[in-house]
Amino acid sequence: MKIKNFLPFSFFVYVLSFTNFWKVSKAKGHKKWLLLLLSVNWFTPFVGFGQKNNPDTLANVVVSASRQQISNLKTPYSVSVFQQKDIEKLASRATPDMLSNIPGVFIQKTNLGGGSAFVRGLTGNQTLLIIDGIRFNNSTFRYGPNQYLNNIDPSIISKVELLKGSGSVQYGSDALTGVVNFFTLQPEFTAQKTFGGQLSARIATQGMELSEQLKMTYSSANTGIVFVGANKQFGDIVRGGGLGLQRPTGYNEWDYFGKIRQQLSKAWVLEGLLQTTQQSQVPVFHKVQLENFKINEMDLQKYQRGYLKAIGRYENPIFRKIEFSVSQQTSIEQRKLQKNASTTLRAERDEITTMGILADVQSQFSPSWSAHSGIDYFNDRINSTREDINLTNNSIKSLRGLYPNDAGYQYQSIYSIHHFDLDAWQVETGLRFHQNLASLPDTTLGLTQVKSSALVYSLGVARAISQGISLYANTSSGFRAPNMDDLGSLGIVDFRYELPAFDLKPEYSQNYELGIKISKAKFFQELTLFQTELENLITRIKTSQFIQSYPVYEKRNVDKAFLRGAEWSGRYELSNSVSAKANISYVYGQSVTLNEPMRRIPPLHGGFSLSYARKNLFVNSELLFAAAQDRLSAGDKADNRMNPLGTPGWAIINVQANYHFNSHLSISLQAQNIGDVDYRMHGSGINGVGRSLWGQIHLKF
Repeated sequence: MKIKNFLPFSFFVYVLSFTNFWKVSKAKGHKKWLLLLLSVNWFTPFVGFGQKNNPDTLANVVVSASRQQISNLKTPYSVSVFQQKDIEKLASRATPDMLSNIPGVFIQKTNLGGGSAFVRGLTGNQTLLIIDGIRFNNSTFRYGPNQYLNNIDPSIISKVELLKGSGSVQYGSDALTGVVNFFTLQPEFTAQKTFGGQLSARIATQGMELSEQLKMTYSSANTGIVFVGANKQFGDIVRGGGLGLQRPTGYNEWDYFGKIRQQLSKAWVLEGLLQTTQQSQVPVFHKVQLENFKINEMDLQKYQRGYLKAIGRYENPIFRKIEFSVSQQTSIEQRKLQKNASTTLRAERDEITTMGILADVQSQFSPSWSAHSGIDYFNDRINSTREDINLTNNSIKSLRGLYPNDAGYQYQSIYSIHHFDLDAWQVETGLRFHQNLASLPDTTLGLTQVKSSALVYSLGVARAISQGISLYANTSSGFRAPNMDDLGSLGIVDFRYELPAFDLKPEYSQNYELGIKISKAKFFQELTLFQTELENLITRIKTSQFIQSYPVYEKRNVDKAFLRGAEWSGRYELSNSVSAKANISYVYGQSVTLNEPMRRIPPLHGGFSLSYARKNLFVNSELLFAAAQDRLSAGDKADNRMNPLGTPGWAIINVQANYHFNSHLSISLQAQNIGDVDYRMHGSGINGVGRSLWGQIHLKF
């Protein structure tokens, strides 16, 4: 059978099969479908051996796995890439929505102003987020789903790389199962001075969005500048199945982003960035709906960052490339809470300021041996307050904040990663040593300091077994140092009341991965099998106490667990105009200590899309699906956002069309959830959007 005839058939089999797979019983069905996934895909890649190889066509260059540019085909790790052209075509409302299109990512949403990426079963502070090579995670990132991804405006992102099953050696703490690496817009250098800009507007039916954006660029031989400013108004989200608005869910946002690059000399480039995202009155939907709150919202959610980065390149083998950066990030979260019939308004405010210093040196010891070595240092200062305001007499009672006020958190690392390009073999190995110090002041206990350290390693090997075909295997250890959210949080978090815990140790992961990549002129597939063993996990343990009607939980390093699964993704150019993509992921998570499923494990999920691109027209249709998930932990069943019987499976269809009238004017139309399915991503506190139409217009000048 010829590949051009076989592949559309194989994609059709996937779509036809998986649209009904959640009807299969859990005990038998998942194993059957996983077996089908493995058997079909171990066969289909080898049909394409006779194609003429053109690895640059579909094999993206990646940097996350090795901290240097390398062909994805040669990387001994699983890396999913989302390029700028894909980001622009997709035109997502928010960054979490954009990430849901990356193979291996499952997005949970507590509210419209949130969205947390699950990478191989873990999320929150157990998955590391990087922006422009600098840690986005700070010491207050919460366990489980959170809203931080929504602080990154999708229109400033030029590329996303998802490194799965590794990352602690490359980037440090929190990368237990992977790293999501964001690259922002990069100003260009041009021989002639050029100035350009773009005005954009975005609107959705039923008042779900009205946004405006301005983008401006300037470039010359030695200077490049890009600026983006946006104002966004999001209305309450319409639920599928004709069930009306989910109220309250809407909020307002404004963003600005500026980056400048200056060529200082032949060897050195200086880069500077300023970015702010501010959101106001962001409701926590399930709290209002399920917990008798009149008001429960992020009154202010603000994120600011800035950095200066110097990059130098030399012919010296020891100092081939030098990168040094200083950064500051500030995260402000103001919360307002008031129960129905209560005369007390609670106002909480957390402000975290993070100073960072990074230095990285790239060396080229020989044509086949290169290395990256460096240090990083981050220092968090935390201000946290809480006030109860009596609305009857306007009296104010000051209380301890969610975190100890004026707390501090320092972490520093030293690392060295080595790369060996040995003909058909690519070997990557590295070490990182990490130390951190948490300082928690208390009016009663005085100053408590908690220290911890970790040493982690990585080893990956890729073997080119034929032109455009690579087998790879890797193992790596990961860690997550207990952060301020673990050590010092006091108060209501989700459905529980948490107490501080000062005797916590780092969490550890041991990752194993085996995969195959096939990259041909018009064809790419990757299949990965993985297992992650987790130890010393910090677990929330329910006590017999209740505070403010919420059960009290303590945190302890008592859990041991494992994650195992498989991921497949593929794309095929059916013709010069038509291409198809598909992906599917499955992860099985089990707590060995508790002998029950791990919390919030995503179900079997994936998608299929068919695209047509010709001249000025681009049309894309996609099917997204998720199986039912009834493997629930005790914590899942106690979570009021989740059905104690499990989350039903679902499948939705979206269609998008982009048209360029000329070099200045273009429009985009998106029809979402055409079947008007009422569905919910597993673990979420809000249902997905119902049938709706979203439109964008761009005017370039």
